[in-house]
Amino acid sequence: MEPASSTSWRMIRLLMLSEILWALGEGLFFYLIPVYLQELGATPSEIGMAVGIGELILTAIYLPVGWVTDRFPHKPLMLGGWLAGLMGVLTMAGAADWRTFVPGLTLYLISGYCLPIINAYVARMAGPIPLERAFPLLSASYALGGVLAPAMGGWLTPQWGMRRVLLVSAGLFSLSTLAAIRLPADPPPQRPGHRSPGEFRRGIPWPFGLALFTLFTAGQLGLVLLPNFLQQQGGWARTHLGLFASLQALGAIVLGPILGRWDERRARPIGLLSAWGMGWIAFALLQIGFRHLPIVSGAMFLLGGMYAGYSLAAARILRLASQETRATSSALVHTARSLAMTLAAPLAGLMFTLEPAYPLRAAGLAIPLAMGAVFWTGRLIPGEEAVSPGQAWEEGRPRL
Repeated sequence: MEPASSTSWRMIRLLMLSEILWALGEGLFFYLIPVYLQELGATPSEIGMAVGIGELILTAIYLPVGWVTDRFPHKPLMLGGWLAGLMGVLTMAGAADWRTFVPGLTLYLISGYCLPIINAYVARMAGPIPLERAFPLLSASYALGGVLAPAMGGWLTPQWGMRRVLLVSAGLFSLSTLAAIRLPADPPPQRPGHRSPGEFRRGIPWPFGLALFTLFTAGQLGLVLLPNFLQQQGGWARTHLGLFASLQALGAIVLGPILGRWDERRARPIGLLSAWGMGWIAFALLQIGFRHLPIVSGAMFLLGGMYAGYSLAAARILRLASQETRATSSALVHTARSLAMTLAAPLAGLMFTLEPAYPLRAAGLAIPLAMGAVFWTGRLIPGEEAVSPGQAWEEGRPRL
């Protein structure tokens, strides 16, 4: 039995509030972690190791967590992520040196395991709300919370110290957790008759996941060292880089819901492809106008649309997956994104040492090819989409 419309919208509103509060808390400290680790005595290699441990563990557990989630109610497993993140930031606040800081940072990063569970939970509880509308709203809420928080954190840290800022973040995380606790409980997953491991695997859209991996990797090639490119080639100061980051967040807020509506009731992921098309245009603009503020500002706003495309990728894969594999399929998207960042970072670094513009050019060449793969593998076939009745199309066959 699908949730009523009032319950679905209440769920969306509570999640939006929780996302805003969490983004506010995270934005206050997250971008300052490398600087703070250095102040605590860590070397650059130790800083890289400290961050890499959590990211590596998170990438490894996404799919197993998704597999487990497909067999149990989602809300309790989901809340574990909020609690782990809160405990992680409290541990960081109490650290006396970088070695005691690392366990808290690792726990905080691992708390991201709940992201695919959240996606699967929304898919179960959205009722009549299309996923292409729900996911961009949640993504925009997180972006809204992160628009001003990094600048606030940069201003507060010299005044209060990093520990007090972390405690403020813990307070915001507590409020976010309270909002999440009030979310309606999802019913236990319906267990069909005997389903072999092979049948379960066939319910996961692996080709689309692989296509997303290529698309994410192409996009990350241009994104990883973009601040360095703008600083070295364009001569932009750190204050400008902060402004550009805010413009990206603003782009995600404005463009995400629009792109989501383009994907509703369509067989092909037009909104998702348009998001990365905006990224392709942005990379082209940055190569020719990296010294001109209006051009760079417009390009960064368009890149916000590309960031919103991650939520549309999650929405599409949940429409392609069987109902019994939704959490695992959602975890596939996050695994693809993490692996793409892991692969793109060294490649972009190598190209940047040869010529700072090479990562942008490589992204410009690779994105159209990856978009083609997403276009073909992301097609919804009428009558085979595994969605609840409330998420069914309103107009019969999907439009091309």
